[in-house]
Amino acid sequence: MERDISRQGLKTYVFVFNNDVFRECYGYVPYIKEKEVCYESYPHVLLVIASRNPLNVKLLQDLKDREYKLSLLGRSGEKLVNINGKLRYASNPLVPEVVGDQQRLPGKFSEAKYALLEIGSLREYVELPRHVHVYGKVTDFQGRPRQAYVELVQPYGFPGGMAITKTRSDGSYEMLVPRAIYHHAFICDGGYARSSLEFYAWRVPVENSSFRLDARFDKVEIYRLTAAETPERTLIVHFVVWDISYTNRVLENIYREKGEVSIKDICMHETMPKLEKNNIEMYLGDNELEIRALNKIYYSVKDYGEDCLSTGYVVEAKIPTSLPKGIYPLRVIVHITSNGVEEWGESILYGVEVF
Repeated sequence: MERDISRQGLKTYVFVFNNDVFRECYGYVPYIKEKEVCYESYPHVLLVIASRNPLNVKLLQDLKDREYKLSLLGRSGEKLVNINGKLRYASNPLVPEVVGDQQRLPGKFSEAKYALLEIGSLREYVELPRHVHVYGKVTDFQGRPRQAYVELVQPYGFPGGMAITKTRSDGSYEMLVPRAIYHHAFICDGGYARSSLEFYAWRVPVENSSFRLDARFDKVEIYRLTAAETPERTLIVHFVVWDISYTNRVLENIYREKGEVSIKDICMHETMPKLEKNNIEMYLGDNELEIRALNKIYYSVKDYGEDCLSTGYVVEAKIPTSLPKGIYPLRVIVHITSNGVEEWGESILYGVEVF
């Protein structure tokens, strides 16, 4: 099989997302960037060419705006569909530099096993990642089923691609998803930013034959979750918290004054609800952590277009001596009462290494 692109020190990735087709919208929220709350799904293919080392970035730039043909192939090499397009150069501070494209497919191609990429005289055969059975149940914090949309967003480091499905009436869901570590999972409903906020999971490892992701969401969003172990075997955890009762009231007030809400406005106003240690629970696997310190910090949002600082939290938590070294999911739960309203939120970070 031809590997013209690989020989130049580049690597080609092709992901086929066999999503159902739907678009469901729930009205407008004037003080958030997305404005209309919509969930849209369709089958699509993501093509990415990435550099194997920093010295090959110039080769990526040379592929910018080149026309390509991508053929999806069956197990025996038979052509199933041809896609024509133009390579786009993605230079975004949130992902490594790559070239690629994303195109809607005319239907599902679950029988596709390989792809053939042609760029002028260059030809590259690619084996598609196998599909993984992803399933789980979505509830509120009292265990009651919630109807929601479940999204797995972007194979990590790439600027596109999303698997999406809807839960059943009992809160359960399932879908077949290309094997990858995904940047995040997003789970919410049509009340997003008005009566509910999303559940996030970060660095989601959809790598084995099946993957279970259960989720709970309510009125608190835990964003930007990250963690690392200290030499004293404690865990430093950083996250940002927004909620419906407090955060939305601040955003609404800004919108009434200015007619819009910008990232700079978020830097200039305190948008996070106040947390105490007793508002937070943390677990590594099934092991609850002792929260020893909680501090508010400032972090840069320059990569989002404004050179200003916004607020977040840093927690130090003790790793139990009974916990052996290994890789664990970190689960963070926040529960607060704001303006007389009880609010909950949950987020998971996968791949936390403990030594």
